[in-house]
Amino acid sequence: MELIKAYVPLCWFRHCPLELPRSVSFFQKNLYYYVLIELFILANITDPLDALIEAILETGLTLLFVEILLIFKNASAGFISAATSFLICENIIATVGLPVIVWLTTTDDLLSYYILFGLMVWGVAVITYLIMRILLITPALAFVLSVVYFSATHGGAFMLMLLI
Repeated sequence: MELIKAYVPLCWFRHCPLELPRSVSFFQKNLYYYVLIELFILANITDPLDALIEAILETGLTLLFVEILLIFKNASAGFISAATSFLICENIIATVGLPVIVWLTTTDDLLSYYILFGLMVWGVAVITYLIMRILLITPALAFVLSVVYFSATHGGAFMLMLLI
């Protein structure tokens, strides 16, 4: 519970990801949850087997992106805390967004689109914040890298699925 209390403030733009406690067990739990929530979201869109493969690809691309960020910073030792930061923030936002996605797919209500858009903006802002704090760069450059992150992970997994 202490680790959750340490990492959750990242979603509110507090703390530095590389200064948070490292726990392989906490990282693994967040990794499993990330795969499960991505699988559930993708299974509402596509075939369950394709959703599983795409969720695994997204997870791998997310971890690869974090490692590449840390290589540029020469801080690969911070992988566990940085990757956990990305995963827990995405997990929290996806968990909040899950009922909205179900609402959107069952009713097609316009309000659900607005809320989902707001959650996506929050997700981009949080990833921008994490990148900014990890690399110690300007918010504008961090925003560009967050767009690259979402394109590489979500778009990259989708593109790889087209090739498979």
